[in-house]
Amino acid sequence: MDAHAAGPDHAWALHLPDEPDDDAHPGSTDPAGDLLVTGDEARLQQVLANLLANARTHTPPGTHVDVRVGRTGDTVQLTISDDGPGIPADLRTTLFHRFTRGDTARNRAGGSTGLGLAIAESIVTAHGGTIDVRSATAAEPGPTGTRCAASATTLSCRSAMPRPRAMR
Repeated sequence: MDAHAAGPDHAWALHLPDEPDDDAHPGSTDPAGDLLVTGDEARLQQVLANLLANARTHTPPGTHVDVRVGRTGDTVQLTISDDGPGIPADLRTTLFHRFTRGDTARNRAGGSTGLGLAIAESIVTAHGGTIDVRSATAAEPGPTGTRCAASATTLSCRSAMPRPRAMR
């Protein structure tokens, strides 16, 4: 997946656990190696693709999107954060429900079914993990933006897997 190619008008950053400036997951205990979550690779990639697509689709050009991976104990966490406009408070409670759309102007003809986060939650839960979204809009105090974190238990950690290509 190349988020930069799909969303060239966004500023994408990938932070991996062995990078010196990694502050994504304070207290991370991950050694300088790749993380492995045992499960259905295609479905786990579907979760990542969905979360990246949501960050690209539901934020304006120029939005900064950070993708971070970390490990604490036996838990691997993927966090995707952006500095976009945020998700309205009344929509946050139904984000993981089927047919919930972030933009009601979009329809199936435009590519949105409103199933993406419901499917992502189902996949993550089936892998023994959790998924959570936190967001703030301009109507709320503090910076705007959205943070989605998905975590799952890892059964092993190995360094033989190829590293993903850094996004620019």
